[in-house]
Amino acid sequence: MYIRTIIFFLLCGSILLNSHAANINESFQEANDLIIAGNFEDAKKILLDLEELNPNNYQIINNLAYIEAKQGNIDGAINILRKSISKNKEIDIIYKNLTNLYAFQANILYEEALSIKDTEKSDITLSLVESLNVIKTKNVDSITTQEFSEDNTEINTINSKDIENFIFEWAGFWQNKNYQEYFNCYADEYYPKKFKSRNAWMVERKKRIQNKKNIEIKISNTKIFGFNNEIALISFTQAYNSDSFSDVVKKHTLISVMNNDLKITGEYILK
Repeated sequence: MYIRTIIFFLLCGSILLNSHAANINESFQEANDLIIAGNFEDAKKILLDLEELNPNNYQIINNLAYIEAKQGNIDGAINILRKSISKNKEIDIIYKNLTNLYAFQANILYEEALSIKDTEKSDITLSLVESLNVIKTKNVDSITTQEFSEDNTEINTINSKDIENFIFEWAGFWQNKNYQEYFNCYADEYYPKKFKSRNAWMVERKKRIQNKKNIEIKISNTKIFGFNNEIALISFTQAYNSDSFSDVVKKHTLISVMNNDLKITGEYILK
């Protein structure tokens, strides 16, 4: 009888958990439908309620930032996403949206400086998370986010010039095939999403660099956005030349302060 009672309560608990997860997913989908319909206020209320249950879920956070941006609150959207920067490779969408917001903000500032007035206001290119992959609540382990200490006075010794110098050093390590220092410029958990692991990325990257007899990297047009002693986005033009290939691209790189060191946590080539 005792064993049957335990099994009964376990089954009830399992049913309740599954029902709870289903309700959260339904609410998330309802919020998405409202966003698509342009009803941002009601969608925001639903997502804020979900965030209380899932405080570190990057998918919910991303869509809250999406709403802020679509309502014209670019700074608010940037702040939401910037607080969510994580070492978790799954939040690539956060990096992309943050990059696009900074780029959009920079373009608006540029247009204002030149007093350019377009007849049609350009829209922001953002990605909306369509469904929840992970359901977490306050009483279970949630998606880990990178927290930065606000009272770490050592961080204040790093300034915008240090970030710019860091990018030039990174390019120098690449050009000189100094693999150890080159890879050390990246956060320990960083690797492009198309690779299965950091080691797979490092092996492939090293092989491609080794195959080049001569490499020349030139960095120009650097510009830093939103540095707050925790994370910054730097925009620059990268000119690459080797014995077999050459190109020029515009890059956005996210750099985070980790233990008073600068580390690359996101890289994007703007098309």
